Amino acid sequence: MKRVINLCLLAMVIAFSNFANAAGKVSVEITNSLMINVSLKEVSKGEKLYLKDYYGEVLFNITLKEMPSYQKYFNLNNVPDGIYFVETENEFDVKVTPVLKNKKGVSLIDNSSVIIFKPQVLIDNNIVKVLYNNTKKRPVTITMFDTKWNVLDEVIDNIDDVFTHTYDFSKMPKGDYQIHFTLQDRVFIKKISI
Repeated sequence: MKRVINLCLLAMVIAFSNFANAAGKVSVEITNSLMINVSLKEVSKGEKLYLKDYYGEVLFNITLKEMPSYQKYFNLNNVPDGIYFVETENEFDVKVTPVLKNKKGVSLIDNSSVIIFKPQVLIDNNIVKVLYNNTKKRPVTITMFDTKWNVLDEVIDNIDDVFTHTYDFSKMPKGDYQIHFTLQDRVFIKKISI
């Protein structure tokens, strides 16, 4: 058990160091009155880039392969006035940058970019460790389901800075399980096999 806790702590240190680096990897800039330039550095395999409208409709998405850098220009000339979101998603987090388009052109909303940390799930034999960094102290609900969608455990509206919980599956049947993390308008799903 001590080994599992040490592994989890090591994973948290690695994850937090990745979170600290995430802010410097993504740059969103306005290049002219209707153009947005998105630059990513040290792109990892599976990293995603989205452009979404205010209602969450995806206007652009791409899943990237590993590369030193990636750059994409978005021309918002043909979209209606409103708020749009540039999102980058990797294994550890989602960075959301809102952009406002109106009759004057396109602008970034000052200090409005947010990083939403994704929950981490570590498995060692039949022990499952759940880690979630909740720096904004927003209510998060964690629900675990079996293959028949029976709720095995639920933590409702937790607001701890760092949520950690250990599940012992040694007496559970072998199979697939899902852990759902619900944060306001987002749901992260982690699938595990025991």
